[in-house]
Amino acid sequence: MTASMTNELFANLSADVQQQLTQEAKPGKAVQGSRLIQQGVAPGRLIFLESGSAEITVPAEGKPVSLGTVGPGKVLGLRSIMCDEVPEIEVTCLEECKITLLSKEAFLKVLQRNPQMYFAVVKVLTADLKAVQSFLREKTGRTKNAGRPRSPIS
Repeated sequence: MTASMTNELFANLSADVQQQLTQEAKPGKAVQGSRLIQQGVAPGRLIFLESGSAEITVPAEGKPVSLGTVGPGKVLGLRSIMCDEVPEIEVTCLEECKITLLSKEAFLKVLQRNPQMYFAVVKVLTADLKAVQSFLREKTGRTKNAGRPRSPIS
């Protein structure tokens, strides 16, 4: 089994790079309620969500706060692998999910051979950052530029 050609990372990669990544990928399943990403635990692999849905939460004042749900095409664990940091979020399956796993080592090996992949990685990470910013604006009721001093460079 190979990672879906429609996931957010593969969407910006050449067919050759996709092939290199899928050669190392392994299929898997995760039951409802299982954690795909656990806060404070290095994932050690990328997780491609092929089917099903999962909820992303972040702890706030001792309780999990939902950042929303994700579905097929989402890549999980990318920020942790790229930054070599443990995740601050948890990702829990809301139903049985089909997943594809790619070890950190295999991913980084392909990345090293294909530096053009960094552009695809940046696109995914930027989209994630925009989603979090949107969530925070919605929850705090702030507009995009509220409370921010105007930049002298316009």
